Amino acid sequence: KGATTKLVVRNVAFETTRKDIAGMFAPFGHLKSCRLPKKFDGSHRGFAFVEFVTKQEAHNALEGVSGTHLLGRRLVVEYAKEEGGLDKLRAKTAAKYKGDEEVLGEAPPSKKLK
Repeated sequence: KGATTKLVVRNVAFETTRKDIAGMFAPFGHLKSCRLPKKFDGSHRGFAFVEFVTKQEAHNALEGVSGTHLLGRRLVVEYAKEEGGLDKLRAKTAAKYKGDEEVLGEAPPSKKLK
């Protein structure tokens, strides 16, 4: 069922710290990583990633934490989508830029740059 060792935690209050999230998930198993992606202004984006050593620990955490409240917000916990890794991301980005070059080569720019 798409089970993985990595979970995404949504609806995280902006006052929440990495330590709060780690403390909430630690009872379910050994945490491999815990991170809250940040915006450019330094605040986090309202979600977190938690990774466990085993799929069973991740499953137990998903069952145990999902729907609980933290700082007045009900947490939504789901399995994170597995990325294809760095090589897949590079290929996707390269394909995007190749597509842009073809588009730029065919049509003149819509506005003149000063």
